[in-house]
Order: sequence, then structure tokens, then C-alpha cells
Amino acid sequence: MHSIRGNIKCRPCGKEGLTVAGYHRHATQSRNLQCLPKSNIFHAITPDVLHQLYQGLVKHMIAWIKSAFGEAEIDARCRRLPPNHNIRIFNKGISSLARVSGAEHNQICRFLLGVIIDIPLPNNISSAKLVRTLRGLLDFLYLAQYPCHSAETLQLLDEALTRFHDNKDIFVTLGIRTQFNLPKLHSYRHYLHMIQEYGTTDNYNTEYTERLHIDLAKDAYRATNHKDEYSQMTLWLERQEKILRHASYVHWRLAGDPLPQSRLPPDMQYAREYKMTKHPSVKAATIDSLRDDYGASFFRAALAHYIVLHTRPDATTRAQVEHAAGHVYIPFASLPIFHKVRYNAVDSAGHKDESVTIDSVHCQPARRDKRGNTVPGRFDTVLVNCGNGGEKSVEGYRVAQVRVIFSIPEKHHASLFPSHILIPKHLAYVEWFSPFTGTSERNHEIFVAFAKFPREVFPDVCELYKNAWYNTRALPQSHCQHHLQEFDNNRQRVTTTDIVSVLKSNESKT
Repeated sequence: MHSIRGNIKCRPCGKEGLTVAGYHRHATQSRNLQCLPKSNIFHAITPDVLHQLYQGLVKHMIAWIKSAFGEAEIDARCRRLPPNHNIRIFNKGISSLARVSGAEHNQICRFLLGVIIDIPLPNNISSAKLVRTLRGLLDFLYLAQYPCHSAETLQLLDEALTRFHDNKDIFVTLGIRTQFNLPKLHSYRHYLHMIQEYGTTDNYNTEYTERLHIDLAKDAYRATNHKDEYSQMTLWLERQEKILRHASYVHWRLAGDPLPQSRLPPDMQYAREYKMTKHPSVKAATIDSLRDDYGASFFRAALAHYIVLHTRPDATTRAQVEHAAGHVYIPFASLPIFHKVRYNAVDSAGHKDESVTIDSVHCQPARRDKRGNTVPGRFDTVLVNCGNGGEKSVEGYRVAQVRVIFSIPEKHHASLFPSHILIPKHLAYVEWFSPFTGTSERNHEIFVAFAKFPREVFPDVCELYKNAWYNTRALPQSHCQHHLQEFDNNRQRVTTTDIVSVLKSNESKT
């Protein structure tokens, strides 16, 4: 803001004198703002997710949690997290991090609640209030970033903040805090009104302008010789803008001079399509290697069950399936194996960007890298639709760990299945978790599933439609012709065994 001296009139009141950007100093400093009677300075301070949440209370919360449970325990649990496509693994823990960015706080928030759930507090103090406090803050954090709000989501936003305030005194009990007079914490009470007044928080989040600092300043500076950089940076930016405009024009002409389209509202559809590699990761893996390297202990039995369920509709009981599976002959000793499944986002218009991998599922055994070091195996888990899963709850779903993704050689299709049966191109061997409990846990509100022991495992087969894993035991054969709702993968470590199959719907489109 520049000061202008001279006989310049103040725009609101018309008085001459010293002004600041066209306003009298008393108009910008006075509490009642005589020259700006219709303005409210507090409405000019909008919520800022980056600095008020991620770099604000989330930063404080992480420090309080480290003080409550101890840095050594928090770091040890962070190092033991399993790999995941959407979660960053901090191999050295989070206590040693310095100058933590908002993106790093975002990554920490994704697993922080799961890390502290069962850590005991000193002096046998119950950790329930601390867990509820963190759960309330995380709910508020993610609800505040919704791209579209309704009366229901705004009520949930207010309830999450109330849950945080009702339980935050646990940090006073532990001696970590004496009071919570934090300006950023006070600002959270205004989020509900500001969203109703100005729209969702992505309209005024400073994270976007912070990101532009990289594109317009840092990258431009790196392109110079670091001498007289200002003129070089402006020239570089000018050239980049010309290249961008020309590329946009070429794209517009190649598209056939399309008519301008109206701006669409935020796409709220959660849709994914999976994509497999053209060639398998292992062309011919023996069934014995699947047992020894991949942990697929009951592969033959599970595949036999899958064949029976698709070829013997009269086998309706477990005993009948077991008896029929015992007479199934597997005519091959090796088969192609895939180590990865990729997912691409699909918008409401059916368009997808195959260049961006939204999520992935890995199932790869231990191996050695180029230096001879052992790389541990990775076997991710998926959420399986048992045929009656809905869009909001976990009812009708089960968690399973993927052990092997494979294909049945085409030359053996005729000997295993009748000609009228659609053979899935990709199958997977999985290990089941126990079914979800009826309700979530009272404090952290997470549904829990446990790994089953091998003696409890009954080999089964599931199918993957786009990105939904379906249990064919409960799935009618007619579902093979329908597009089904997609769901994300839920990652956890398990130690059980079972089979899954992967079927790509609409093969011609993928």
C-alpha cells in the first residue's frame, strides 16, 4: 500500500490531505471507520485452509500429540506404515521434520488418527478424549474443503468443531496446554458463516497463489543465469505465456473449432476405471511359485471353486461346491502374473485422463534391486462388494488382501468353461478379513476388520468391475453386463489366504 502526499481528496469523505491509497488514514485505522460506513473489515478476512488449518491448528495438534505419546512411539509407528499410493511414508518419522510444508501436514493428517488409536497415555489416563479431539479436527478439516456444500454438510462441519471443543481439555489435563486462546482456532467459528456468505473455501484459499509462486517466480529464476535476473525472468514468463496461448490455439483447431461450452458445476461423481498393462509382469509363473513367493497357499483349491461356481449352478451348498471342486482338473502348471492395477478418474461425462494415476493396487513378492539389496514384498488390500454394497455405508463390503493377479491362458478356456460363459480377462487371489462389525467404534468412528486365520479360510472368487471388487458368490451372473458403482481401495496389512478374480467390464472401451 503506497502513501500519496499532497492535496488529494479522500474518496469516501471528500476531504483533502494525506491519504493511503486514496483513503484518509483515519479510514483505515479508526475502529468505527467513519469514511467507510458500509464496510465491515471482518468480512474481508476470509478462511484460509492452508495457513489456518494445515499450518495452523494441525501443526499445533501434531506437536501436542508428540508430547502426549512420545516422539519415539509416534516415529516408530510412522515407519511401520504399509506402502500406499496415496500416503507418503516418513521413513525417519515425523519428529525430525523441520520447516514442515502444508503438503507434508496434509500427508500426515491422512494416517495420524490410525497411528494413535491404541497408544496408552501416561498414568493410565484414558485416551478416548484425545482421540475424539483429533477426530473432530480432522472431520472439520476435510469437511471445510468440500467443493460443494449443503445444509447437511454444514451441520456436520459445526458438529465436528463442537466435538473438538468438547474434548480439547485433555491437553490441559496432560499438562501440555494451559489455555487455547489461539486466533486461528477462534477463526474456525466463522467458517460456517463465511461459506454461506462467499461460497466454498476453494474460492479464497491461498494455497493456489502459493503454488503460483513456484510457476511464476521459482521456475523463472531457475531459468536465468542468476545475474540481472529480473529482466530475464520477465522475458522467460512472456515466452511461456506465448507458448501456452499458441498450444491452446492449436488444440482448439485440432478439436474441430468446437462451440464454447458453458461452465459446469464441480464434478461430484466418484468414478474410477482400472487399467492393466498390455503384457504381464511375469509371463509364466508356476503354481508352486505362487504358493512360495506370493503366499497363495490355496491357489488350486480357490481356482477350482471359482470354476465350479461358474459351471455348476446346481452346486448351491458349501458341501456340494467342495465335492465338485475336488473333481476339477487344472490343465496348466503356469500362468501369466500382473503385479499392479492402476486407476484413472472418470468424470460425469465419461471422460478419463489415463495420464494421471489416481490410485493403484500392488501385489509383488520380495525381490532384489540392482545393488543386491532385498526389497520387501507388497500386497495391498481392496474393498470387496459382496453383491449388496451401497454408496455410503460399509454394509455389503469386506476387506481382502490381494496376493496374485493373473489370467487364465486362452487356450484352456474351452476345457474349463462352457462357450456361453464370459471368462474374466484378469483374476486375483485374495485373503479375506473378517466381516465388518455392525457399528463403528465410538471414539474414532472407524469400522474395524480383523485378519482371519488360515484354518478359517474358505477359498472364494471375486470380480473387479472397473474399480469395484465383487464377490461372485453373492453376485448374479446378470451383473456381468452392467456398469456398477466404483469404490476406493482400503489399505491394511493382513495375514490370511483366499482367491479373487478381476473382470474388466466393457473390454472394448478399455
